[in-house]
Amino acid sequence: MAMTKMSLATPFLLAALVIFILQVVAEKPISEVKGESAILQESIIKEVNENPKAGWKAAFNPRFSNFTVSQFKRLLGVKTPREGDLEGIPVLTHPKFKELPEEFDARKAWPQCSTIGRILDQVTALAC
Repeated sequence: MAMTKMSLATPFLLAALVIFILQVVAEKPISEVKGESAILQESIIKEVNENPKAGWKAAFNPRFSNFTVSQFKRLLGVKTPREGDLEGIPVLTHPKFKELPEEFDARKAWPQCSTIGRILDQVTALAC
């Protein structure tokens, strides 16, 4: 079954939303009001789609379009931390975008890895 661009974008949108939620949780607790806000927001989709470096297009997924933050966290298995559970855990932040090289050859970057340069018989692989 062929995957469409829309079905490929869905996991990326979900991943972006999970990262967004984790950043919010790491910086400050989500209030009950925020917990009841919609997880999919037009502003997030717009921000992704207006970014020429994103490499994919975001869209609403009908399955999750009405989920609240609390419902989505429950779906992901997030457990509410008890008081004191997060004490002493450092909050790490990372830059939004990392500059990528114009060229990259894994064979040159990791010459000790003998399997990187090995090309398998793709005709046999496609026949399976």
